[in-house]
Amino acid sequence: MKITYKFATGEVTAIEVSDEIGEILIDLDRKEYNVNHKETRRHTSLDGLDFEGKLFADNIDIPHLLEQKETAQMVRAAVEQLKPKQRDLIYALYLSDKPVSQAEYGRQLGIAETSVQQNARRAKQALKEILEKV
Repeated sequence: MKITYKFATGEVTAIEVSDEIGEILIDLDRKEYNVNHKETRRHTSLDGLDFEGKLFADNIDIPHLLEQKETAQMVRAAVEQLKPKQRDLIYALYLSDKPVSQAEYGRQLGIAETSVQQNARRAKQALKEILEKV
């Protein structure tokens, strides 16, 4: 079996290996690709968080926003404008003195963790829309 390697310099090298070793190398390449893909697919660009004073990222880091004094009051006021269930969720997950995990919050309410994840995503989206109007 022939294995081809492409280097960063653009150089291409092909080597002849046994079929057994070739299968192992192909399997290792596939595993490496999967790990790299898994690690990079959820990353959010920091440049997308703030553009012309508006929050654009889907993943609003609520605790981080509250650390900034100038935005803390604005965020707290925006949270108060959310629906009661969304407000309770935001407080429980992010703003309480002892925040709980999404799984724990779901257990407390007797709902699935995936429902909590969806509700949190919707609440953050609603919060984002309120903050964009300010």
